[in-house]
Amino acid sequence: MSARRATHAGSWYTDSGAELSRQLDRWLGAADLSHGPARAIIAPHAGYTYCGACGAFAYRQVIPVVVKRIFILGPSHHVRLRGCALSVAKKYRTPLYDLKIDTQINAELEKTGQFSWMDMKTDEDEHSIEMHLPYIAKVMEDYKDQFTIVPILVGSLNPEQEAQYG
Repeated sequence: MSARRATHAGSWYTDSGAELSRQLDRWLGAADLSHGPARAIIAPHAGYTYCGACGAFAYRQVIPVVVKRIFILGPSHHVRLRGCALSVAKKYRTPLYDLKIDTQINAELEKTGQFSWMDMKTDEDEHSIEMHLPYIAKVMEDYKDQFTIVPILVGSLNPEQEAQYG
């Protein structure tokens, strides 16, 4: 089973599972539940030194008991991409635990003809999706075997493509 490594752990955020768990608990504990349950959130994807606490305000709105599938959209920073691309991995590793990719949904998206596939190097070089994974793992930890993720790398889109993907 192919797994995407947590390539930014140890630099953009800690690679210690215990330390990361404590850090996320602290940030999430300081954030108010003000709008939940969220059907969609927008959160930053920079290093946790810069935006870790800010991300907690978005992820605090997630009520895990109702979540079965999480779509993660991240902008492409390292490759020129027209349209959107799916991951070839079957799971994403985090310092907390591995997140399972919904390969059935990926297959359905591929059938639309509107998605390409990113290779593992592109996937592991990109940080925009990975920076959300520890938050997802933490918020969903009591339901870790009951949800899947669908990571999607977003490239340059014209207005027609925006409407199609939307």
